[in-house]
Amino acid sequence: MEPFLYQIVHIYRGRARMLKEHVARLHLASCDLFGRAYRPDVKQLEQRLLAEVERERYPDAVSSFVRIELFDTGEENTFGVGTSLYAGYALRSVRPVALSVPYDLPYETMSVASLAAHAVAQSLARERGADEAIRVDREGVLRSLGEGSVYGFREGVLVAPKRLHTATDVALWEAVRAAGIPAVQHPIRQAELSLYDELFAVDHRGLTSLSKLDEKPLPAIRVERVAEELERWISAR
Repeated sequence: MEPFLYQIVHIYRGRARMLKEHVARLHLASCDLFGRAYRPDVKQLEQRLLAEVERERYPDAVSSFVRIELFDTGEENTFGVGTSLYAGYALRSVRPVALSVPYDLPYETMSVASLAAHAVAQSLARERGADEAIRVDREGVLRSLGEGSVYGFREGVLVAPKRLHTATDVALWEAVRAAGIPAVQHPIRQAELSLYDELFAVDHRGLTSLSKLDEKPLPAIRVERVAEELERWISAR
C-alpha cells in the first residue's frame, strides 16, 4: 500500500471545522516524513471538502466527516468517511467496553501505518469480548482509542495527554481552560487506573465515554460538560 498521511475533518453547517489546523499538521508531518511541504489554498480545499459532502448526499442536519490523504508523492485525495448521529461535537450515546492492548507506533502521526496498527488491535479486542481497544505504550501509558486521545477525570480534575497530538486535542484543551474546568496534562497510566473516576476518548466525531476498561466499571458524569464546552468553543470561532 502506498504510504500516506491523513486528517479527518469535521464538517457542519457548510463549514470545515479547524481546517487550517488540520492543514498545519499535515504540513509538519509531510516535511518530517516525506521531505516536502504541504501548502494548499485553504479556501479551495474547503470547497473540495464541501463538494465531497454534497456528492455523498450527507444530510445537512448532522455532522459529517471527510478524510484528506496526503501521499509521499505530494498527491492528495479527499473522500467522505461518513456522518454522525449528532450535530457538532457531542458526547456519543455509545459507551463501549474497552480492553487495553499494548503496542507502540513508529510515529504519532495519523498515517497508513497507524490505521493498520489500530485495526489489528481492534480485532484483538473484539476477539476477547470487548468493543474497543485502548492503546497502551511501552511505558504503560494509555494513549488512544483508534485515533482518539484518552482523557480522564481524577478527583474532579480533567487529566489530558502530555502532548496534544490532534487539532481536536488542542481545541478541547482551550475549551476546558476557557470554561474554568480544573485540568492538568499528565500521563494516564494503566497501573493507576483505580485512581480515575471517568475515562473517555476524543476524536473528530466528539467524545466517547468508556463504560468499562479491563473490567473496571466507569461512570460518565463530568464528561458531558466537556463535550458541551468543546462544541461551544468551536462554534464561537
